[in-house]
Amino acid sequence: MKRKTGNISSMTKLFVLLFCGMLCLTSCKKNEPEPPLASGTTGDLNWTLSTDGTLTISGKGEMPDYDNPWLEYRSSITAVVIESGVTSIGNNAFSSCIGLTEITIPNSVTSIGDGAFGFCSGLTSVTIPSSVTSIKVGTFYYCISLTSVTIPNSVTSIENYAFFHCISLTSITIPDSVIYIGNYAFVGCTILISITIPNSVKYIGDYAFIYCSGLTEVINESAIPQDVGDANVFAYVDISACTLRVPAASIDDYREAEVWKDFGNIVAI
Repeated sequence: MKRKTGNISSMTKLFVLLFCGMLCLTSCKKNEPEPPLASGTTGDLNWTLSTDGTLTISGKGEMPDYDNPWLEYRSSITAVVIESGVTSIGNNAFSSCIGLTEITIPNSVTSIGDGAFGFCSGLTSVTIPSSVTSIKVGTFYYCISLTSVTIPNSVTSIENYAFFHCISLTSITIPDSVIYIGNYAFVGCTILISITIPNSVKYIGDYAFIYCSGLTEVINESAIPQDVGDANVFAYVDISACTLRVPAASIDDYREAEVWKDFGNIVAI
C-alpha cells in the first residue's frame, strides 16, 4: 500500500512551527523586564519600586518634604538608590522604612532633611557624601541597627537628636570640620565606648551624650575646654570611671572646667 507521506510531512512541519513558536513566546517572556511594584512622580522627581524592594529615585532637583508617595509601600522597601541629579533628601523622606538596609546617596545631594531616616530600624551603615554640610535634626532618630556612620569633612554641624537612640552604634568618627554638636545628639548610644571630639568643635549641646553608658574614653582634641550647654551633657554616664584624653598643655584647664573636671582620669593624648 502506498503511504501518504505528503500529509505526514506537512503535519510534522506544522508541529515544529508550533513548538518553535511556543519556545519563542516562553523565551520572550523570560527576557521581558518584570513590571515594577509601584512607580510615579513626586515634585520634579521620578520613582520606581521594583519587586525586589529596591526604590530608585531619579531626575533633577529637590526631593519634597513629608508624605512622598513611596511611603505607602514603606514595608516593602529594602534598598534605596538615589541617582545623580537629585539635590536633597526631604524631611521624613524614608521615615519608618523598617526593612531598609542600604542606601546609595550621590554627591549631587547637598541636604538631608529632618528625620529623613527616622525609625529605619534595619539600616546598618550609611556613607554620607562630601557634598552634605549638615546632619539635621533627628536624621537617624531611632535607627537601632545602625552600627557605623561615615561623616565627610564637609559637615559642619551635627544637629539635635541626629543619632538619638542608635543603640547599635559602635563607632563614629567626627571630622575636624564639625564646629557644633547639638542637644541630645547621641542620646542612648549605649555601646559606644569611645568618641573623639575634634579641635574644631566649639560647642556641645545639652544632654549630647546622655545615657551613653558604655563610654570608657573621650578624646578631646581642643586646646580650650568647650562650652557645654548643660552640666548633664554626660548624664547617666559614669565619667568618674572614664578616661579623658586632652592636649598635654591643657590638662590643668580641663581639671578646672565645668563637666570636664568630673572625669576620673584626665591624661595627655
